[in-house]
Amino acid sequence: MLKKAPKKKKPTKKNKNTRLGTDEAFWQLMKVSGSSVLKLFGVPSTQAEKYHFHAVALKDKLLKPDVEGFPVLECEDGRFFLEFQGYNDPFIRHRLLAEVFLACATEQYQGWVMAGIVYTDKKYKSIALPLNTFKGVKDCRVGGCFQELVLTDYTVQKLLDIDPKLIVLAPFTLATTTKKESVLSKGREWGDEVTQVFPPNQQQSALNVLGLFVLNRFRKISYEEVIAMLNFDLMDTLAGKQVYEMGEINDAREMVVEVLDERFGVVPFDLIEQVRAVNHRDVLKRLHRQAIQCQDMESFKENLSKTLH
Repeated sequence: MLKKAPKKKKPTKKNKNTRLGTDEAFWQLMKVSGSSVLKLFGVPSTQAEKYHFHAVALKDKLLKPDVEGFPVLECEDGRFFLEFQGYNDPFIRHRLLAEVFLACATEQYQGWVMAGIVYTDKKYKSIALPLNTFKGVKDCRVGGCFQELVLTDYTVQKLLDIDPKLIVLAPFTLATTTKKESVLSKGREWGDEVTQVFPPNQQQSALNVLGLFVLNRFRKISYEEVIAMLNFDLMDTLAGKQVYEMGEINDAREMVVEVLDERFGVVPFDLIEQVRAVNHRDVLKRLHRQAIQCQDMESFKENLSKTLH
């Protein structure tokens, strides 16, 4: 069993209400138990266990990958390219295939591949646009190239039946409107399950992932409450610190987009992508002020262009 973390300084006000993006948490999940994720896609256990985590560092920064590399699970049988989607992105399917092709080109890989998207909620799948067809070329389509699943379609029991280590995905089986008391009660059960199914050398990382998913999904739950729930401080691990810091940046990006949406209506996707490409909190603070003060969307675009260049 994990020992209770010693008391530490409370997070600053800036950190206290941070919402963490799922991308980095899933990245950690891939490292801890990527083979379990493959089983969600129907890969037999004997085959899934052969795979190990691998990150391809993409050379083309225009794709703006969510993490420093592209998550891949590989073995001699082939490679699985996976994308975890926890926000609106109409072109997620296009981006996934672009990343797959670029990753193969970067490493000159010519073998068998499969690509998959894990949506954290149905709304993110519904907004994803279909892939293009090619006019004037018979039967030339980019389609059916990958598998997709939605985590909210699962119950905890279904996840456990597939692989007990998928207990870390349990937060997505509850509605975001679930009462705080119920989430915290369930969370303690999930934490106990983690200590039962993960070996000692993986328990901290698995609890870290579980805690980050809880923070991401349930807006009313604080960082301190997650620590008490899991009897484990996310800041005890380097991964937890890195993901928490990245969560601050993700939250700042979304605040800028939310202000623009509230003031001017639908925000153009290319503008959202530009904001999400900003990786510095001080720059995002300035953009947030500009979003509040600018007269219209065009004025904000001009300010953004000046800021980025």
